[in-house]
Amino acid sequence: MIFVVLAALLWGLGGALAGRFMEGIPPGVLIPLRFLLSFLLLLPLVLRYPPRPEERRRLLGVGFALSGAQAFYYLAIHATTVATGIFLQYLAPALLTLYALLRRERLPARALWGVALALLGAYVLVAGGKGLEGSPVGVAFGLLAALSFALYAATSQGLKTPPLVSLGVATGVGSLLSLPVLLLSLPHLPALDLADWGAVAYLVLFGTLLPFALFLQGVRVVPAREATLLAMLEPVAGALFAWPLAGEPLRAEALLGGSLILLGVALNRR
Repeated sequence: MIFVVLAALLWGLGGALAGRFMEGIPPGVLIPLRFLLSFLLLLPLVLRYPPRPEERRRLLGVGFALSGAQAFYYLAIHATTVATGIFLQYLAPALLTLYALLRRERLPARALWGVALALLGAYVLVAGGKGLEGSPVGVAFGLLAALSFALYAATSQGLKTPPLVSLGVATGVGSLLSLPVLLLSLPHLPALDLADWGAVAYLVLFGTLLPFALFLQGVRVVPAREATLLAMLEPVAGALFAWPLAGEPLRAEALLGGSLILLGVALNRR
């Protein structure tokens, strides 16, 4: 469990810093670079410790799910708002809970209440009193991001391949899928200064390699439904980190929403 919590904290820290350090890099360049540089850093590990043969096809599925989660999330926030995109992506535990119920799994009532409270907390935290905004297309992208994140957690469940090797294969798939976007965007890319490249390096190391590897390590033993619920600590961490790093005051809605998410997570502990 601690690995997923650490991953959520790093994602939240990245979110708090994103608006401050990454304004000059368009998503059409940032996301492909994120995949490509992560893959190049992990490629020696993949070559030195090849994935287990029986898991290679499954790792391709992990790569497609990870690519979809990232791409659809950024499309969602482009077509709606950041708050709407974050909330819709974190419908993933609700989708996995619904899937478990359709499979006739017996979930305790406190777990169902926990998911409901966590979703309510996420809405209060990210939307506040403004509510959610966006077009039907943007909402569709957000729902696809949630589905992709749920599939990423479910297909990663119980992998025996080392996390960094698994992530190397997944980011390799993401690199191939996003390479055409990168090539089309490069001619229109403004010159990146040292601060921009520092932001890219931070996002690769501390926003991709470390948190996604921690998540893959955690989901080996934590069920996918609970792992995605724990990942909802990301917006809580983002609000806390944004206070000292970005000068954003802690709002009452953030405190209330964060408390509901924590309560929801606690109710789902096995």
